[in-house]
Amino acid sequence: MMRWLAAGVALGLSCLPVCAHAHGVRDCTPRHTVMVLDDGQGAFDGMMHSGMWLVVRNTGMRACTLASVGPISFEDGHHHAIPVRWQQAVAMPDGVLLPGGQARTALRWVSGNAFDPGYCITPATLVLSLHKGALRQSFGRSLCALSGTPPALEQQPWQAGPARQ
Repeated sequence: MMRWLAAGVALGLSCLPVCAHAHGVRDCTPRHTVMVLDDGQGAFDGMMHSGMWLVVRNTGMRACTLASVGPISFEDGHHHAIPVRWQQAVAMPDGVLLPGGQARTALRWVSGNAFDPGYCITPATLVLSLHKGALRQSFGRSLCALSGTPPALEQQPWQAGPARQ
């Protein structure tokens, strides 16, 4: 009997990400979601490169799905888009964030003018599009590139994080 129960629970949990919309789980919206940038206490920093964790957390009382989350982008101080080149743009998982649940992805880039000729820009804001709006977080870090090309960022796959109380 316990084997059948365990198999049923496992099957139900494996369906959760795929069945989210079918069972009435709402899309995550800016009203019930926060974005945090975490430098990992310098774990990403090197001589000419940097990075951080981008963490998305459900602060609402109900589960929400990440299926409608758009790509990460950057803006200048006047809210104009800043072009960047994604070496590996990773889609948000089509999963569910329970209340207090979170997902995170690592971002990495060249942060020092290591190119000849090169340049650096400092986006004011990192933007994550959500259903019915966007999350914005002050960025203020240098992105550097070879002259004539946009800065390149690498994004690691999204991963579930522990729920926060």
